[in-house]
Amino acid sequence: MKQFFLKTTLFLFALTLSNCENNDPEDQLPPITQTGANTFGAIVDGRVFIPKDSKEFVAPGGRNTEAIRITSGVGLNNTNYYAIAASNFVNANIYTYIFQKKDLNRKNIFFI
Repeated sequence: MKQFFLKTTLFLFALTLSNCENNDPEDQLPPITQTGANTFGAIVDGRVFIPKDSKEFVAPGGRNTEAIRITSGVGLNNTNYYAIAASNFVNANIYTYIFQKKDLNRKNIFFI
């Protein structure tokens, strides 16, 4: 009887361990679209990066803070620039900023 109890206990213990799995949802890149779904995602240093919006306070009310901002213009010394800023406003420690300085006298310069 002791052997039966021991075998049953070991079997149930092994069965319990085999059913353990990690159910933590991990961020995934959004699916590829060709319909203008306004999605963005990147893998940076092996981590999935998905920008997320939040509300910021601007008197007299709040507005959405853009998670992705693309700008261009003329900077210092009359050099053209193109910038892509992607931020995760839910977690302020995650952000990506790509700045391309275009100088007519030199090749393009990228800052990441």
